[in-house]
Amino acid sequence: MSGPAPISVAMIGLRAPWGVEGGVEQAIAELGPRLARRGCAVTVYCRRRYNLRGPGMHEGVRLVDIPTLYGRSSEALIHTALAIPLAARHDLIHLHAAGPALLAPLPRLLGRPCVVTLHGKDWEREKWGPFARAMLRLGAESAGRSASGIISVSRDLHGWVQDSWDRPCWHVPNGVATHTPIPWRPGVLPGVQPQGYHLSLGRLVPEKELEMLLAAVAAHPPRLPVLIAGGSSHTDAYVARLRRLAPAGVQFIGSRTGDEKAMLLTHARSFLFPSRIEGFSIALLEAMAAGLPILASDIPPNREALGPDVPLLPVGDVPRWAEAIRAIEQPGAAPAAVGEAHRQRVRALFSWEQVADQTLAIYRTILQR
Repeated sequence: MSGPAPISVAMIGLRAPWGVEGGVEQAIAELGPRLARRGCAVTVYCRRRYNLRGPGMHEGVRLVDIPTLYGRSSEALIHTALAIPLAARHDLIHLHAAGPALLAPLPRLLGRPCVVTLHGKDWEREKWGPFARAMLRLGAESAGRSASGIISVSRDLHGWVQDSWDRPCWHVPNGVATHTPIPWRPGVLPGVQPQGYHLSLGRLVPEKELEMLLAAVAAHPPRLPVLIAGGSSHTDAYVARLRRLAPAGVQFIGSRTGDEKAMLLTHARSFLFPSRIEGFSIALLEAMAAGLPILASDIPPNREALGPDVPLLPVGDVPRWAEAIRAIEQPGAAPAAVGEAHRQRVRALFSWEQVADQTLAIYRTILQR
């Protein structure tokens, strides 16, 4: 007997799945090939400028370049509007994030079911102005009224969707790949010693609370340096302000991907994650997979990721964060059992293989309807 018919799915809303810093992009880079190995015909519609691999088949996923007008707020929406009519030949269209979800009614008008993944409440992020925030909020409303189904990456977000709309919805968290330790390469970060730094990893945007982190380092300087890895996300002025505020002992090392990021995670003394807003952070899951001691803010997505046994820190509390960073440097402050518990938790709950299985099941459910 033959199995279920293969599903042709179009993914729209991201810049490009490889070589771009961003949680949505990283999620599709992991999810797309796994869906392809499960028999899906996966096509990702990319914004041409960001698709460094070029159009064609990559890791079982077809990349198609679509033009757009590049800019801070309109780029994703214009790209989505141009991509959806081309994507109507697929069995199902999968939109990612609140901005592209503004066009969730269009696939239905073209006779195709549409799944929307909400990766967070993007309208709460400070980098957007009032008009962009209103459009992002309207995008979530559009998904809630028009999509065939909604996927939320955190339980907190899933509960909000359930309370807001009478629409099929599922909770599917982001995942993480198994961490592969990378030997230290002195030439990558001259002057930095392995096991001799605290690490912060992520895009440099206001909701990451990096100004608070800098204030905590200045108030009670730790013995070890703090490395901040990440790039601008339409936030150049904010990044310049961070650099001006940075006290001695803080180094901004730019965006790091691939083996360099894995190397940083392999050899860090701790992982610092003070965000006040998150969808469901892949960077935090990566730090857990690497077995790092973690200092994280007390917000619902972090509690979901780390579990009930990990103490979290108040958002924005400079004295508490300064004290915690100094304390985690002390001998015996982070026993090996803590890192192993993190590894076991992500293996059990947050693997990309599980995410792919859940996503494929959702596709089949929607298409059967």
